[in-house]
Amino acid sequence: MESGPQPVDAFWVSDLFRRVQTVFWIAFIALPIFTGWLAYDWLPNESYDAGKHELLESHEEEHGGRIGDVADLWRDKRTGEVFARGDFEEHRRREARRMAAVCFAYGLIGCFFYALVRSAQKRSSFYEAFGIAVLVNVAVAVLTWLYI
Repeated sequence: MESGPQPVDAFWVSDLFRRVQTVFWIAFIALPIFTGWLAYDWLPNESYDAGKHELLESHEEEHGGRIGDVADLWRDKRTGEVFARGDFEEHRRREARRMAAVCFAYGLIGCFFYALVRSAQKRSSFYEAFGIAVLVNVAVAVLTWLYI
């Protein structure tokens, strides 16, 4: 019976490394989806609801080959208060900035992990992989800002 240090099975280490990566990416993607903290924060009465609003003005728009009415002006049936799409523009701009900033900050965690994995696998240096990941992260944040 030998009493020295035993060699670590390389397959076992690589399998564990792959499993940790998988768990990280699943959790990284699922966290904002299930918590909702990356979702748009709607104000009350920000969008027209046929159940609680009376439609005063609208216009038609085409989206994907389908034509539908878009509310421009609506009144709360209970309070009588009138709302317009333009009333919520400042909130939409603030939400777009908030969501882009949160998306970028959260994405930096993914960038760091991605670069760490790439450098551990010796596919690239940490800084090279991190730089590429940050460029993708910036693009995603800008698209988030433009989409809202």
